[in-house]
Amino acid sequence: MRINTLILIFFISIFNLSLNGQESFTEKCNISVVLEMHENLENISEDLMLKFLKTFGPECKNNVEFSEFSNETLFKVVQQQPELFGKTLDKHISDLEFDSILFVLENPLHDLIDLNLTKERISELGINMEIKEKLLKALD
Repeated sequence: MRINTLILIFFISIFNLSLNGQESFTEKCNISVVLEMHENLENISEDLMLKFLKTFGPECKNNVEFSEFSNETLFKVVQQQPELFGKTLDKHISDLEFDSILFVLENPLHDLIDLNLTKERISELGINMEIKEKLLKALD
């Protein structure tokens, strides 16, 4: 498992370096940010959370690899780090594609996602009520 992750990181790095011959960072659909988030679920900074939430956008819907991995990771983030998720979302909502995040929550990609746990975590958040209601509605 660890070797597969390292191989994936290697190929992502090579791909990023090959773009115009220099390292480039684009927020939207950036699978390397999702990988970083996935590997650090127990120790997430607000900066990493913000970078992760900025990867979501309507242009990512047709990117199958990104969609699958980011979908699973978003649910894990909400379940394992709900306070940081809510705080970051509430604080930076104007910088994010909130509708794209809602779309992901409306469309879990596999049956192993515990929607009740996700709803429970979100309902306990002390964030803007309008944001919380939209998140909960997306999960229904």
